[in-house]
Amino acid sequence: MNIRQAMLADLPTIAALHAQCFAQGWDEEFIGCILAQPGAFAFLALEQLVPAGFVLVRAAGGEAEILSLGVSSARRRRGVGAALVRTACMHADEAAVVDVFLEVSVENLAARALYDRLGFRKVGRRLDYYEDAKGAARDALVLRRALPL
Repeated sequence: MNIRQAMLADLPTIAALHAQCFAQGWDEEFIGCILAQPGAFAFLALEQLVPAGFVLVRAAGGEAEILSLGVSSARRRRGVGAALVRTACMHADEAAVVDVFLEVSVENLAARALYDRLGFRKVGRRLDYYEDAKGAARDALVLRRALPL
């Protein structure tokens, strides 16, 4: 697996992966707006040149937030997500980030297990934060991890 920092040319790939992974997929324009913000960065994982996953992060004031992490359904349970989070956290640590935060659906047990293995801990809960594919509101857990990972 190869993980590299994403470029603007990767927007279509990231948007396609995001749409595959989430009921409310983000389009190229939205992802481009995120990456145009100061402190924002993304990484793309490739397995034999095939896009396997992505992570989008925004950092400011010593903190970073993982805005989105997605892994292609065909490549899940192979360590892609963990490798992306580790890479993003190393990059954030090099940029003097002290803490990384994220939100995860209370129902996303696979992601919660991944974040738990990586040392993220619950620091809050956002009621009705997500909307599932059927339009039902779902709570999110707010997780935090001190760096370095």
